[in-house]
Amino acid sequence: MEEFGATVNLTLPGIVSEKERLLLKLLMEGMSVTEISQYRNRSAKTISHQKKQLYEKLGIQSDITFWRDIFFQYHPQVISGTGNKNNFYIPDNRCHHIVTPEAISLALENHEFKPWIQPVFCAQTGVLTGCEVLVRWEHPQTGIIPPDQFIPLAESSGLIVIMTRQLMKQTADILMPVKHLLPDNFHIGINVSAGCFLAAGFEKECLNLVKKLGNDKIKLVLELTERNPIPVTPEARAIFDSLHQHNITFALDDFGTGYATYRYLQAFPVDFIKIDKSFVQMASVDEISGHIVDNIVELARKPGLSIVAEGVETQEQADLMIGKGVHFLQGYLYSPPVPGNKFISEWVMKAGG
Repeated sequence: MEEFGATVNLTLPGIVSEKERLLLKLLMEGMSVTEISQYRNRSAKTISHQKKQLYEKLGIQSDITFWRDIFFQYHPQVISGTGNKNNFYIPDNRCHHIVTPEAISLALENHEFKPWIQPVFCAQTGVLTGCEVLVRWEHPQTGIIPPDQFIPLAESSGLIVIMTRQLMKQTADILMPVKHLLPDNFHIGINVSAGCFLAAGFEKECLNLVKKLGNDKIKLVLELTERNPIPVTPEARAIFDSLHQHNITFALDDFGTGYATYRYLQAFPVDFIKIDKSFVQMASVDEISGHIVDNIVELARKPGLSIVAEGVETQEQADLMIGKGVHFLQGYLYSPPVPGNKFISEWVMKAGG
């Protein structure tokens, strides 16, 4: 059966947060509180409370009047049909924006893609030991565009290579003035697609970043994902080995969510395993998720790989991961990804002081 969809674009008040926009999107897609609680790994009580607050902000009286209130107050534009596969429609709190390869190219020329940085902490001591660098599109009219709205198109168009190079250079420029404050072996994680990894000059870009920040000071960690896997070939293995010889390390991101990560583990000399947030957040309430975490930890322990728990949002989750032998913790319990200057002021300066 063929399915038809529609894109709803509407202008929302500035007081509506990014999390609330996501909640509204799920409600508009017809999901119930129970379904949303399962999808977001939150209690139904928490989702109900968030929904009530959102309704109050938007002036929505009840579920019965949901669509009527939205249409009469915000006059949304409804676009029917499947649309162009090369375009992604983005609901935003100020205006409607369409992402195309041309828009990404222009944004690259204008340096609108910025590194946002999330700290990573030692599980045993709580000390800042590293970070993950994530990209955000700071659009001059639309505002912040989340990565899931443009990364797939950037990868399929090949523009991810230029984007990653810009990100690495900006990261070096941000951290250079405070590199003396970074702890020894401070690891900097950057997500790398197959296109970037195999691109001419990529190894040189990595070495330049490490050289700028001090070869003996930081550890560059290239994070590999299943979304755009690197082919398991002798040529790829040669690049891995060459980068390893220069003290550049590798992490398997979102580990446990598919088969490609296990193939990576078998074929390439990785150094870190990052446990996917879905397992981290469910391990305390779901027996199977807990067993999966145990198996990942045991799998990593034998070859001596370091383990990072992603998506830690509660102290209960942190304590459980520490108890299971995880080495590093990352998540909203400590900090969301923040702009580079905020990362410096809130984390590096304090750690160095």
